[in-house]
Amino acid sequence: MIRPRHNLGFTLVELIIVMALLAVVMALAAPMLSRSMRERNLADEMTRLLSATEYARSEAVSQGVPMVVWLDQSSRRIGIEPKPGFDGEPSRNREYTWNEDIQVEATQKATSGKTLDVMEFGPDGAPTESSAETVKMSDRFGAVMTLSRTRDRWGYEIVKEEVR
Repeated sequence: MIRPRHNLGFTLVELIIVMALLAVVMALAAPMLSRSMRERNLADEMTRLLSATEYARSEAVSQGVPMVVWLDQSSRRIGIEPKPGFDGEPSRNREYTWNEDIQVEATQKATSGKTLDVMEFGPDGAPTESSAETVKMSDRFGAVMTLSRTRDRWGYEIVKEEVR
């Protein structure tokens, strides 16, 4: 007795149906993935700014001099260095460039030249009264994140996210 041989492959119709389902899933997932990647840039930059404030606080305590976090909006740079008039270790100064899609806005207290001195930390690590209350970052897609002073006024935290 000879058994009939069945083809074990897929038919063209089955393959077309599977491809159509995959196309629908990709069409639904692509916008969500795109938005997630856009918001990731903003969150990364806000986290970097928060890290810069913590680094400035740490350096103020370890060097025993007031440290300043400054912004230069024209060149999109953030820097950490001793307050002018105080000697600190130059090798421990830091400077970062933020993403070109990000806009930064601070409630400014003091400016020196082109840069905006956003935050100042005293030798005890506490932000001074001249430090900004909030720093807002927004991206070109309308998402906004805010870095604000904590309730006890001893530091900064990311307090909210908004979507315009």
